[in-house]
Amino acid sequence: MDKPDHAPHPKADGNGGALGAGIDDLCSVRTFAEMSGISVEEAVDWVDSGTIPSMRLADFRMVNLARLRADLLKGKTEFKAGDYSHA
Repeated sequence: MDKPDHAPHPKADGNGGALGAGIDDLCSVRTFAEMSGISVEEAVDWVDSGTIPSMRLADFRMVNLARLRADLLKGKTEFKAGDYSHA
C-alpha cells in the first residue's frame, strides 16, 4: 500500500468532547488485522475483495466495524468476496 492505513486519532474539542462522532465504528485495516489475529496482507485482501465492509475516510480505507457488528448480530456467519462492494 502506498499510503498509511491508519486514521488520525480524534482530538477533543474545547468542551472535552471527542470530535468526529462515530469514529469508534471505524478502524484501520492494520488495527482490524491485529484485533482479528490475521496478517495485514490478508486484511487488505478482504477489504479489496469486499469480503468485509469498509469505507473511505479522507485518504484512508477503513474497516466499517458498525456494519460488521450489525451483520453479525443479524446472524451473518459467512463472509465471501463481493459481500461488501465499495467504490
